Amino acid sequence: MANQRLRAPATQANTTRNARAELRRHARWEPARDAVWRLLDAELTSEARVAILGAGNGDSVPLQRIGSRVRHVALVDLDETALRTARRRQSRKVRRRIELIGHDVTNGAADRIATAVAAGQVPTPPHLLESPLPGAPYDLVIGDLLYSQLLYPALVDLNVPAKRRDAVISRYAPMLTRSTVGRLHVSTPYGRVLHIHDPIAWWPGHRQPISLKDILASAERDPRRAISLAAQGAGPRHSDPRAALHAFSIPIRATALWHWQFAPGVDYLACA
Repeated sequence: MANQRLRAPATQANTTRNARAELRRHARWEPARDAVWRLLDAELTSEARVAILGAGNGDSVPLQRIGSRVRHVALVDLDETALRTARRRQSRKVRRRIELIGHDVTNGAADRIATAVAAGQVPTPPHLLESPLPGAPYDLVIGDLLYSQLLYPALVDLNVPAKRRDAVISRYAPMLTRSTVGRLHVSTPYGRVLHIHDPIAWWPGHRQPISLKDILASAERDPRRAISLAAQGAGPRHSDPRAALHAFSIPIRATALWHWQFAPGVDYLACA
């Protein structure tokens, strides 16, 4: 395990977290899946081909409902064991429509950055190709809560000191996020991409200057104002796909925010 963590630290960090998923999580995350479905319901047709990047165990996306509506669903993640778990949970009809694609969206760049940092080196800026996802083109592509997980978990597991970790994230996370966003958008000729991100969270000992309740209340009137409120707190701002969209001059068609109860006492704001 230690050798694997040093060889492919970003990959190992994510597969380890998927393996730790507790059984009650799927039921607890149902409101979050409902929120995603409200965004997708009007977008999906019976002939659609959908890709979900960062699908993992499938707990955060309404996979059964998506698979019941569309012709084909590609679950894309670097953790193929988690993907098999996600497919196994669905009905037989939906399982036949699901394709599993083991794929690292950074093409090893996150692993190389984390490995260099662990060795006390300055990582070489990655050469990132914004190529389509395997199986493209798709009618709709979903980036499912993966942006903040591209690099950060690996640095935590490698015990990189907080100051050094923050410096690495601020330098390299925007590159990885922009590349990932670019890959999703070139994977659909219609530009229909749903990016789901976790900009801020609350848990015991992790205080924020704004409450989740206040952000969600603001979102009912003005989602952009709510996002500005969330930005007042501490969160993975260097992994925000919205910043990448602005950099690419890609217009944001709609914004939605909801409560994602990650665990008892651990609450996230989800933003799409």
